[in-house]
Amino acid sequence: MPEAASGFNLDPDGDDFILSRTDHDGVTAKISLTAADILALTRSALAIRERSLSQRQPAGGAVEAVLATPVTEVELNRELLGDNILLTMISADGNRLTFALPSTLAVDVAGRIADLSEGQASSPPPRQ
Repeated sequence: MPEAASGFNLDPDGDDFILSRTDHDGVTAKISLTAADILALTRSALAIRERSLSQRQPAGGAVEAVLATPVTEVELNRELLGDNILLTMISADGNRLTFALPSTLAVDVAGRIADLSEGQASSPPPRQ
């Protein structure tokens, strides 16, 4: 993965990964992570992001701060073992995030997207 502006880098190391961070003095700290560690780190980072955004909410609750990633491509597949629709969203930089939607929820989401796309504003816009 290319090095991020933060000084963090994540590189494959056999079946594992090496997470490294270089500070302003050029000193690099490294930690070995398994694939399971990467998943746990991802979940933790998302939870911290949500907590950080919730602390930035304006008083009154009329507007909600969100961090949105522009999506350039979407893939839809049916889960092989189960009744879920797999919705994969892909950003401009190639990052992919897949959600498993139960079929009934997928139908509801499709209907709501169609309503929004057609400009139907029968209810107030959602908080953002």
